[in-house]
Amino acid sequence: MRFKKMTLLLIFIAFLAGCNHDNESSSENPNIEHLSTNSYQETAAQSKKLLMDKDDIKAVHAVNTKDTLLVTIDVPHHERFSLQDIKKAYQKELEQTFPNFTIELSTDKKIILETSKLEEKMTNQAITEEEIKKKIEEIIRLSKEQT
Repeated sequence: MRFKKMTLLLIFIAFLAGCNHDNESSSENPNIEHLSTNSYQETAAQSKKLLMDKDDIKAVHAVNTKDTLLVTIDVPHHERFSLQDIKKAYQKELEQTFPNFTIELSTDKKIILETSKLEEKMTNQAITEEEIKKKIEEIIRLSKEQT
């Protein structure tokens, strides 16, 4: 009898741990489609879909104004040796896919963090279009300073 209770308890704990893991993974990988609630962020969502399928990219963050697309990619550590080639290839692919936009692509950790914060503000709808434009210009200026 005691063995049955112990087995049930272990199954229950495993079930709870499994449920908890699902919640964590959904918060780590925010829904790409959520950004598309702003109709002008459709380009950012499309660029994220395009790049997330690549094997040499861990994470993608993207935001856009009416004429500028800011994309940041995080590559695995072992891929950093060929970082320039990766960046060049994806820059070209984005320029071909979105010819009406000025593409800014960065792999810098600080720029990735800033773009991620901006995305989060946008999903919470705590920022206006004008503030988005100013913040994107600031992030681009910061990325050019570090280069």
